Amino acid sequence: MAIRQITDVRHSISCARRTARAAKAEGASDHEAALEVHRHCGLSLLRAHRIVHGYTLVEAVDALKELLRERGTPAEGLAHQRMSQWESGRDTPSPHYLDALCFLYRTRPDRLGFGHDYSEPDPVARRESEDTVDRRHFLSFAAAGATFLSAPAALGGWSNEDIEYPGGRRATTAYVGLLEDLTEQNGYGLYTAPPAEFIPSRMVDLARIEACLLTTDSQDARRRLHRMFAKNAGFIAIRLNDIAGPEETFEWFRIARLAAERAEDRTVDAWVAGHVGDACTCQRHGYASGLTAAQKAQIAGSRTANPAAVLGYLVEAGVQARLGRRRETIDAVRSAERMFDKLPAAATAADGVGVSEYLLRWHQTNALAAAGAHQAARPLRERVLELPFIRHDEVGKALLHLDEAAAEIDRGQVDLGCDMIGSAWQRLSGEFRTGQVPRRAFEILDGVRPAHAATRAVVDVRELLTV
Repeated sequence: MAIRQITDVRHSISCARRTARAAKAEGASDHEAALEVHRHCGLSLLRAHRIVHGYTLVEAVDALKELLRERGTPAEGLAHQRMSQWESGRDTPSPHYLDALCFLYRTRPDRLGFGHDYSEPDPVARRESEDTVDRRHFLSFAAAGATFLSAPAALGGWSNEDIEYPGGRRATTAYVGLLEDLTEQNGYGLYTAPPAEFIPSRMVDLARIEACLLTTDSQDARRRLHRMFAKNAGFIAIRLNDIAGPEETFEWFRIARLAAERAEDRTVDAWVAGHVGDACTCQRHGYASGLTAAQKAQIAGSRTANPAAVLGYLVEAGVQARLGRRRETIDAVRSAERMFDKLPAAATAADGVGVSEYLLRWHQTNALAAAGAHQAARPLRERVLELPFIRHDEVGKALLHLDEAAAEIDRGQVDLGCDMIGSAWQRLSGEFRTGQVPRRAFEILDGVRPAHAATRAVVDVRELLTV
């Protein structure tokens, strides 16, 4: 059976042990070695930590029991089957078991795959554009809570005499301009930079923007700063949509929406609305709200074609597809195509705000596939896979392969479709095995006809997705 080819090539425990030994030999910590096992072999973080520490499953259970006995909380009912369920994600340890696991492996819950680390990242991942800004010598004024900029002429075109300190209006204007340049550059890494680097870096940018807001009374500068705040918060939300749940994603969209309102910028507000609608679709969370948000984005293009309105039609297509409205899906896809053709070249840049051909074709393909219009989706998908951007968008590529799998399943090739889902899953980095990709995979599997839902292929691929 096709799915057996997937499970047979999964990395063995021997491979995981070799990977752990190699990482440790290069000076990696236990956690770093566990991450390497997790990424290379596709094992859960909890299982990877056990292997790094040299325990078999039975030995880990015995060690955990001994630890709990020492604490005065016996766990005689604990068995290796239960530990296996924790490691495969089919069950979650209770708080006292989780605390004991953390003690056993000398780590914390998020590093075992339970919860998240919300502490300040240190050191913050940096990109070249951020280093350029920092090389312009930020000066902190603790009393005012502000950050200003001294820009050498060779970098920014100003001399030191051009900038008044402390708190000169020209210094603030120059600084706001640099932050705008940085925000624009941030957009180009939206779908390509790793979330673990991209998201913390955008939070640093938000802190810079907020510091400047605290010190300027210029209404023009404040509107510009709020506009940048909205874009960066939106970037965070968009990236969270790939890897996180609705709570985190929509909270950041709420922040972006408030900032856009304070900026009094209808275009940015419409851009945020469009992505809110997309998140509703991806998160399978309130399709009616998603449709309302999509229509709000479309209003921005009532007179002049613009990226937010194009996005609004693309999002409407995605929502209509999930609602089973094939004709409405195709109409929205065509509306997006017509408006995209009218966009000026500058509005089609892949800067996180514009709508590039890649973004257009990807959304059209996804909506048509979700609506079951696989014949119409196929040439568009082939075009997306030809575009250079696909090499850097791991989530986007995986979702396209899942759309192909959905097409095979819909035409009765269930084994082949499950094989394709499994292959896409195994090629995916560990950080993307939460969020959009598993949601879409389960959406496809949930739509399998009842006669095939209990077949070995479907059961096996469901198990693969939960390991």
